[in-house]
Amino acid sequence: MEIRTMANTANHPTALSTGAAKAFIVAHPVGVAVVGGVLIGAATYYIMKKFFGGKKVEATA
Repeated sequence: MEIRTMANTANHPTALSTGAAKAFIVAHPVGVAVVGGVLIGAATYYIMKKFFGGKKVEATA
């Protein structure tokens, strides 16, 4: 009969890959949301600057 301790199970290759998979599953949606938000924000900034930041006409006095 084999006795497993917490140290033995934590160093097992399947335990490490399971932990990595869990970390990826948690981090992936967050990363996608952040990247999507940055892209939308940058595109909105560029469009607003392009359309509403037109040339200003200087008044001649």
